[in-house]
Amino acid sequence: MTAKALSLLGLAKKAGKLSAGHDAVLEALQRKKSVLIILAADASARVEREMKREVTFQNSSAQVVRIQYTMAEIGRALPHKVGVVSVNDASFASAVLKAIEEG
Repeated sequence: MTAKALSLLGLAKKAGKLSAGHDAVLEALQRKKSVLIILAADASARVEREMKREVTFQNSSAQVVRIQYTMAEIGRALPHKVGVVSVNDASFASAVLKAIEEG
């Protein structure tokens, strides 16, 4: 993930298209808003399993990806440190995925 991807997460947050934190991500999934779920490198395996299970349970098409950056590093782009975020806009999600892939 590049600085560009972190910047995009910050922009998505400012635009109201990002849910940050465990409970907010679960709520976004339940409301069928989540397009992309991003897990920090140091987020627990339990959280990853829970998010994947919830995606399946909610019959969501949201993609779950783990990135190389820690909660603290993601927190620099957002107002607080979090281990999981949900991008709730298809355009932002595709731009973030592209930035992650370009690495």
